[in-house]
Amino acid sequence: MNSKQKIVLLTAVFLLIGIIVVWQASGGEILSKDGIWVKKEMTELDKSLGLKPELEFQKKFVLGLLPHTAVFSGVVVFISASLFFVFRTKKNKEKK
Repeated sequence: MNSKQKIVLLTAVFLLIGIIVVWQASGGEILSKDGIWVKKEMTELDKSLGLKPELEFQKKFVLGLLPHTAVFSGVVVFISASLFFVFRTKKNKEKK
């Protein structure tokens, strides 16, 4: 493995680690979502009466593994594999 291949490999690894960190920081969801359900706070009276908390839908993008993270990871792997193949050395030609 030559130096250009090492750079491509390290860059791909750091990008994939970064993608995983961002995905985990946004909740580690499997599917991307455009909103989340949030429980409204209940008063003491509601709790004592045994009422269930109300859910409220808030528009908020949540990054999911599918499709966004998986597509970006696939693009990184494809480009790095292509560059890794392009930057390979021809040892047979160098020996002659």
